[in-house]
Amino acid sequence: MDFPYPENTPGSDLKNNGGKYLRNLSDANRAFLAEIQEWVAAENINVYDLCLDVLDNDLIFLRFLRANNFNVKKTKKHMLANIEWRKAQNIPELMTQTPEEILGCELALMIQHFPHWHSGYDKTGRPLLFKQQGAFDTKEIKELAGGSFDRVIRYHIWEQELSSRLCYEASLRTKTIIETVTVVLDVKGMTLLSLNSDFRSMMSRIVEMDQEMYPETLGKILVCNANFIFPAIFSVVKPWLDPMTAAKINVKGSDFKDFLDENVGLENLPSNYHGVLPPLTKDVHPYVEGMQVLARPRTTLADVMKIPASAESLAAEVGKLTVDVTIAPNNEKGESVFTFSSKDAVEEGPLKTPTSVAVSPC
Repeated sequence: MDFPYPENTPGSDLKNNGGKYLRNLSDANRAFLAEIQEWVAAENINVYDLCLDVLDNDLIFLRFLRANNFNVKKTKKHMLANIEWRKAQNIPELMTQTPEEILGCELALMIQHFPHWHSGYDKTGRPLLFKQQGAFDTKEIKELAGGSFDRVIRYHIWEQELSSRLCYEASLRTKTIIETVTVVLDVKGMTLLSLNSDFRSMMSRIVEMDQEMYPETLGKILVCNANFIFPAIFSVVKPWLDPMTAAKINVKGSDFKDFLDENVGLENLPSNYHGVLPPLTKDVHPYVEGMQVLARPRTTLADVMKIPASAESLAAEVGKLTVDVTIAPNNEKGESVFTFSSKDAVEEGPLKTPTSVAVSPC
């Protein structure tokens, strides 16, 4: 997988990203990655126990390495804790449930007190999430969810997994590496009274879980409609945030049109955020596209490549041998050339060794 990072994301900023991303790892960080690769292989760790949507194993490993400042010991511990947590949460089974089943109430009713949506993608291709934090009514949210926030936390896990799927599908659609989301956080109407015990209980659990169990999946948070008391509000929330998360938060007041245009693009925004798309209202399902994505089979790399007929018969034979695969640079036709070779010579049939297959991009 040789997709580039989108422009104007840390992975594409080769001069300033510290050699921490797949396309320009420093020698030291490449060595740390190799340690993790060898450890995963030796321990027979299934990467899908870390993430259901794997574009490239190394992208998953690097997320955990960056979250732990490339400390291999801490990274291993973090990965193992993540696997155990995901097994305890039974993530694959969770993703077969509907939001209503998870929350124990109608989503249309919950959104009246918990307005949030996925709506398209920003300029870089990241999924774009909107949360009208100032309109959250944590007392009503708690009552609708059965008297505690446990179901809300489970729903948030579902949201995070769906965001991962949206990133994965967007990566294959755009042929770029998209592994983070952009959040527009609207704090209009939020006051110090909003920071009641229910709010603190719900949000502290969500923030802790996101940072520990979904590391390096946040691109940026764009806070809008911040008023003069927002610094006091943020002072309550900031202790929950690690420095890397806090650095991704950008704040603007009510004059946020240019701010969102620069970061997202008016063409990608709903009309109630100065964009050209239909407005987000409490009558709009939070995850229209997401529900459609979950209803269809997961896209694969093969789905977005034109596989020649000769490769089909070749694939039928590959499973019968221990085969080494090498990928040559694109040829003059723009095709990637895959060369299959085996210790066992094959003189006849669709898999003579070595055999090369050219795969054209869509």
